[in-house]
Amino acid sequence: MESVRFSTPVRRLAASVLFCIVLALSSVQPVLSAESEELQSFLNEIQAASDEVRSFSSAFVQERKLALFNEPVIFHGSLTVVRPDRLRWEFTSPVPSVLIFSGERGIRCNADAPPVNFDLGSDPIMRTVAEQLWLWLGGDYSRLEFLYHMEKSGPSSLTITPKEEAVTKFISTITITFNKTSRQPEKVEIAEPGGDSTVISFQSYVLNSNTPDVLFTVCGTDE
Repeated sequence: MESVRFSTPVRRLAASVLFCIVLALSSVQPVLSAESEELQSFLNEIQAASDEVRSFSSAFVQERKLALFNEPVIFHGSLTVVRPDRLRWEFTSPVPSVLIFSGERGIRCNADAPPVNFDLGSDPIMRTVAEQLWLWLGGDYSRLEFLYHMEKSGPSSLTITPKEEAVTKFISTITITFNKTSRQPEKVEIAEPGGDSTVISFQSYVLNSNTPDVLFTVCGTDE
């Protein structure tokens, strides 16, 4: 597989795809049974909490640390998901941008640029992004046991390590920490080869609310 260099907007998009790992582990199926009974019990708790959630929204802060720089890059934004196939991932600062999926169609929105509509049937890049998102959100979770090693790494945390060499070129480990009460994801820490890392912290969860359809049809909802 050839390595591909991504532009800054696409790197942010890639980071948003990595977010689905958080969602995956909040929806992981018992088929992903681990050797440890403690881990299995923890996964069962996460699954039970996920079974009660048909939609959710959350604010987030994404901190991107690059090994070559002393100061991290901080992004603020929000996420809205309606299972099984609608998602809005929005950066509000420092550079506004939005990624929307709704069924087989989607929209990419960047500051000072017209929205780009796409169809998953004719856009192979966004098809790949969507396949990853929906694998974690509502796909065949049994595949995860073949893709990742999993271990419980704290009272409310899981660490997963990719098995595939192609993935290990971009991701070393991912650690997900869940709220001790709600069992919703609070933080995902993504470590990359070479020392770069991304930390996404989620706050102010709203579960099972009435989600406006407009969130999945336009870039700006105040237009």
